[in-house]
Amino acid sequence: MKKYDRAVLVLLLLVFAAGIVFSARNAMTPYVTFAEARKTDRTVQVKGLALSDSLTALADGYSFQMEDDNGEVVRVLVAGSVPDNLFAGESIVVTGKFSGPDFAAAQVLVKCPSKYEAEKHPDEIRK
Repeated sequence: MKKYDRAVLVLLLLVFAAGIVFSARNAMTPYVTFAEARKTDRTVQVKGLALSDSLTALADGYSFQMEDDNGEVVRVLVAGSVPDNLFAGESIVVTGKFSGPDFAAAQVLVKCPSKYEAEKHPDEIRK
């Protein structure tokens, strides 16, 4: 193998390894509170509840008030359309980071109660 071919192969392997490291780092975004999210410039996930009647339409998206697990309420800004079940979910998870006093979310995930839980049946139906 020529030196040039080895150099290209090593360079490709380094680029591939760097891609895996950056992808894994972004995939392992931690759950934090709003207070912890303010202290970092990294993308984080915050779990909480969307407060009903706080939805506001914006020119390029929407905003709403969200209460995290510690009880802190923050305005969340989101580009795009509003999920149908934003206020009906069991909880929500927003992924993003702070932009001034507001949390700029790149993604909103609504966690709904499981509809696949076993139903209760009368004893005569169970076998």
